[in-house]
Amino acid sequence: MSFTEKLKIALFTYSTKPRGGVVYILNLAEELVRLGQKVHIYALSTGSGFFRQVGVPHTLIPCPAIEYESIDDKISRYIQVYTDYMISESGKIKYDIYHAGDCISANVLYELRSKGLIKSFIRTVHHIDDFKSRSLIECQLRSIREPNYLIVVSRFWQNELRLHYSLDSTLIYNGIDEKRFVPLCSREDAKKELSLDGKKILLSIGGIEPRKNTLMILRAFKIASSFFKEKGECLIWIIAGGETLFDYRDYRERFFREVKELGLSIGDDIVITGNVPDNLIVKLYMASDVFVFPSVKEGWGLVVLEAMACGVPVIASNIEPFTEYLVDGFNAMLVDPYDYKALATQIVRVLEVDELREKLIKGGLETVKNYSWRKAGLEHLEFYRSVLEV
Repeated sequence: MSFTEKLKIALFTYSTKPRGGVVYILNLAEELVRLGQKVHIYALSTGSGFFRQVGVPHTLIPCPAIEYESIDDKISRYIQVYTDYMISESGKIKYDIYHAGDCISANVLYELRSKGLIKSFIRTVHHIDDFKSRSLIECQLRSIREPNYLIVVSRFWQNELRLHYSLDSTLIYNGIDEKRFVPLCSREDAKKELSLDGKKILLSIGGIEPRKNTLMILRAFKIASSFFKEKGECLIWIIAGGETLFDYRDYRERFFREVKELGLSIGDDIVITGNVPDNLIVKLYMASDVFVFPSVKEGWGLVVLEAMACGVPVIASNIEPFTEYLVDGFNAMLVDPYDYKALATQIVRVLEVDELREKLIKGGLETVKNYSWRKAGLEHLEFYRSVLEV
C-alpha cells in the first residue's frame, strides 16, 4: 500500500455519551477524515444518538438499557450484542485498520479475531481501572493483553503497561479542538446568558463518582463557600456530566447525605446539570471562574485542556498524568487530591488573587497550543501505516 493511498479505518467505542473515550474517538475520526482517510465509527447506543453532531459516517448498534441489571451482566450483554452485530456485518466491508477506544470494544474485536474475521486490531488504553468484579477484571485484562498493538495517551500509562504487564505501547497525546474551545466572550456576558451573573462559579466535570473525587471537592467547597458568604458573596458549584456505565449509587448516596450534613443545598449552593448540551458546554466553561478537577486517576484529562483553552484557571491533582503537562503555579494549581483543606485554600486563592488567576489563565492558553487533533491525527495515521507494513 502506498503512503498516499487512502486507508479504510474502523473506529469502535462503547457509548454515544460525552465520556473521555468517546470524545477521543469522535475527534480522532473527524481529523482522520480531514486528512483524507475513509473512516467509519461503530458505537453501542442505549437509545439516543451521539451527544453532538458527528461529521463522519457511523453506525449505532441498538443496546437498550435494562433496569437493575448488574454491572457484570451489563458488560457481558454489551459485548455480546456488539459482537453479534459485527459478525452479521463482517462480510459486507473490510477495513485496513480496526481500532478500539475502550475495553468493551476491544473485547469485541478480540472475538472477531478469534473467529478469523479480522487479522489484527489496535486498542487505545486511556487508563486502567481497579475493578473488584472477577468478570470485569477479566474483561479489562483481555482488552490489554490481547490487542496486536497498543496506543496510550500519556507517558504514565505507557510506563504502567511496561512495568505491570511487560507490554510495549505507542504514546500519542490527545488534542484540543482549537476552533471550538476558545474564549468567545467575556466571563460576565457568559454568566448573564446562563443566568449566573453576580455569582462566583466553581465548575467540575465528570459527575459524582469516586474516580473524580467528588466528595473531596464537596468538603473543600463547603470551606470556600463559607469564606465567601462571610464577605457577602456567593460561590456556586456546578457539577456537569457524569454519564457512565458503572453504578455509583452508594457513592452518590453518601455524597447527598454529606451535602445535608454540611448544611448545603442542591439547587442553590450546588447545581447538578447532568450532561450539558454540546452547544452550551463552551459557554459553561466561559461562565466559570475556576475549574476544579482533583481526580485520583485519569488517562489524560481532556476537560482540563478544554477549560484552559477557554481561559479558565485550573486546579487539579498533583498526580501523573497531570504532571506531564501541568506545572504548579504556571498553568494550574496542583494539590494533593486527598487534602480537601489544601484544595479549599487554592480555590479561595485563585478566586481572590487577581495576579495568580491571570498567570494561570495565560499559562493555560500557552499550554494548549502544544496539543491539537491535527497533530494527534497525523501521528495516528503514521502509526496505522507502520503496522500495515509489518
